[in-house]
Amino acid sequence: MTTVLYIAGTGRSGSTVLAAVLGEVEGVFAAGEVRYLWQRGLVEGRLCGCGVPVAECPLWSAVLASVDASGATLPPAAMAELLRRGGRVRHLPRALAGEGLSPSAGSSAASGRSTLSRLYPAIAEATASRVVVDSSKLPSYAHLIAGLPGIDLRVVHLIRDPRGAAHSWSSRKALADGAERPHMEQMGPLKSAVLWDVWNLAAARLLGGEGRYLRLRYEDLVAEPATAVRRILSLVGMDDARLPFAAGGGVSLSPNHMVAGNPDRLRSGPIQLRVDARWRSAMPARDRWVVNAVSAPLLVAYGYPFSTGMAGGLESTVLDRVPLNQGGAARFARRVRRHLHWARSEGVGRLVEEDELNPATKFRVALEKRRWRHAHPRPAGTAMPVYVVGLQRSGTNMLTRGLDRAPEFEVHSENDRAAFDRFLLRSDETVARIVARSRHRFVLFKPLCDSHRVDHLLDQVPSRTPGRAIWVYRDVDGRARSALSKFGRNNLLVLADIAAGSGAGMWQAQRLPAAAMEVISSFDYRTMTPETAAALFWWVRNSLYFELGLDRRSDVLLASYDDLLTDPRAGMRAICSFLGLAFRPELVAHIAPRAARRAALDLDPRVRVLCDQLQERMDTTLRAQREGRAA
Repeated sequence: MTTVLYIAGTGRSGSTVLAAVLGEVEGVFAAGEVRYLWQRGLVEGRLCGCGVPVAECPLWSAVLASVDASGATLPPAAMAELLRRGGRVRHLPRALAGEGLSPSAGSSAASGRSTLSRLYPAIAEATASRVVVDSSKLPSYAHLIAGLPGIDLRVVHLIRDPRGAAHSWSSRKALADGAERPHMEQMGPLKSAVLWDVWNLAAARLLGGEGRYLRLRYEDLVAEPATAVRRILSLVGMDDARLPFAAGGGVSLSPNHMVAGNPDRLRSGPIQLRVDARWRSAMPARDRWVVNAVSAPLLVAYGYPFSTGMAGGLESTVLDRVPLNQGGAARFARRVRRHLHWARSEGVGRLVEEDELNPATKFRVALEKRRWRHAHPRPAGTAMPVYVVGLQRSGTNMLTRGLDRAPEFEVHSENDRAAFDRFLLRSDETVARIVARSRHRFVLFKPLCDSHRVDHLLDQVPSRTPGRAIWVYRDVDGRARSALSKFGRNNLLVLADIAAGSGAGMWQAQRLPAAAMEVISSFDYRTMTPETAAALFWWVRNSLYFELGLDRRSDVLLASYDDLLTDPRAGMRAICSFLGLAFRPELVAHIAPRAARRAALDLDPRVRVLCDQLQERMDTTLRAQREGRAA
């Protein structure tokens, strides 16, 4: 028996690169789109993956000679025509009914089946392979070879987001394999979506079988290629095969003998598997809606979100960060425009609340603190410094407002020029002086842009009472949505600068480990969506909690925004207990209990995996901290 691993699905779904990667595994031969061996390889004279015409390729010449020597064969043109007619959409009902080639093929059908039944064993013998990979994709052709004697067919059903596939079909890509036309076939979104539905439904119906069929999303393949390839090899009984990936997840492709397929098969050398997400920013809205409407049932069935967010709408310059070379007046004008935008989009009340602009509230809080100082006189220099850190849009404002209601606190947020300069903490001496002069029990700072320095602040800024820190985190999807609403595409711009080597003077790039820098540099920020960038930035900054060893410190508490929303009293009680502060209901009077987490955003799969893993690690650490305090 010859094992044939068939990649089924639709065009522009990554089958060529998957076949090439599988071909790097010892004992596996990537044959390319074998269905087109006769038409494109022999009739049209196109190139083999090795760079010479298929008819002149030593390997394929040996394979075809072996097939010819073992029985009667059809001329190349006749064989090509037979397979062309059998692969038409209108013949799918015959395949679904369990029938083979079109009855109009006559006696040539038997000869064609005989040729195919000899072809795959000849390929395996010529290449000394245990598995032959055929990336022809058409489910009707796979159904045909499944019925051939001596063939053990295993199927990888490769699926790509239909919007990504449609956008790729609409793009012009040059052909360099000797074809008469200069570019690959193009089609519009309607035709692409219809074929996506038809071929994927047919593949599942015709080829699905226990132990012989594996459904794999393109997005999952590029997110975790080693895991995906290991699953595929298990399907063909090669669980112990050595994977071809380097330490960073890349793979070096050798020259191959793939016949037909994407012209990328003609390339060799090191590659890094990355999701092609250009459609998210470049695909017209009208085309998206066409594909969504046609593919809606399968879209959901295969785990793709119906709504992907319109990245282009987030590129408003009013939300973009202030250029470093912009003067004070221009910076102020840009800030005013941003605040006007936020007021229109989120309401004046929300803006006043978040930016602490309500003079009545500020006066009342200041008065209560003054009364407390008179009623509870304390010598200067005994206050405990408390640093609320984490990532912007993670609930630090909500927590700080709550603690500010306690008159024991003297609060310095990032807008306080006495303690901060453009959102960065002033010198250690300045911070120590503020703490030393205070007559409150606690002096709270909210240095979010200095979160990477929290260990330094705790260990090196002198204070008579040892300091404490609270690292606040929020679920990645909620934080990303909030960041997009407030900051637009700024996380994308920042990550692009860091990847380009321009992060030396940026607070966002400080103390990042080499592994994080490698991840940041692995993405193409020309095609990344703002949603994915906001999530990746969440991963980069919250990873510092573990990189700095804060999870092992008793003077650092992990706090969850989502828990504070779900059960404000329980969440605030834990924080008060950590600080040695008596809980009182007014600390959470501004928080309306509600469910925090919403539907997941559509992110680059690699980023989704990173974020989900970190989210689980932080949630686990939070539970362990609670259990430790309870004990």
